[in-house]
Amino acid sequence: MRHYTAFKKNDLLLIIKNTRGRHKLPKAIKNNKYLVISAYTNSMGTTKYIVLDKQGTQYFTTEKSAEKVDSFDLSKDEEWLLAKRMWMDETYVPVFGIHTYDYVGMPYISSRDGNSRLIKPLIGNAKNGVWINAAIVHDDDVKLFLSSSFPPDSSKKGQTSEAVTFRIPMWLAEKNGFFDDNKSK
Repeated sequence: MRHYTAFKKNDLLLIIKNTRGRHKLPKAIKNNKYLVISAYTNSMGTTKYIVLDKQGTQYFTTEKSAEKVDSFDLSKDEEWLLAKRMWMDETYVPVFGIHTYDYVGMPYISSRDGNSRLIKPLIGNAKNGVWINAAIVHDDDVKLFLSSSFPPDSSKKGQTSEAVTFRIPMWLAEKNGFFDDNKSK
């Protein structure tokens, strides 16, 4: 059964009480505001939110410890946009991937909603590629990630298209063979 969270990515939360939860990140502080960057539900059924303060530092909180600031719109708040950008610049790594021509000749394979691309890492062993959603790509790289400079060509279906570079969280890069932190040591 899927659990639906009360808060979404890019919501602004006000912490209304101290959380009793445990996490490797520090707890969000009561009466402070934080920007939601991700959420997950643990094995006990508690939804935990990874949030940022205005300095781009990560914290965590739970659903019962926070309330949403309803009048907030991230696209219109320069201070919170800067905090998110600082966090992304610190935690995302650049990776290289390859687009493949799809069956009708588009220079990339796209999901039905157009927000994901099938990307093959230049290194690693993901033969069939990895689906990457634009929501997980660094904000500055989304336009390049979703586009192609090559025109459609139905004679090239299934062939390699072009290499692209974009930034994603390190854990995602490592998990999918784009980046291996252990090899650089």
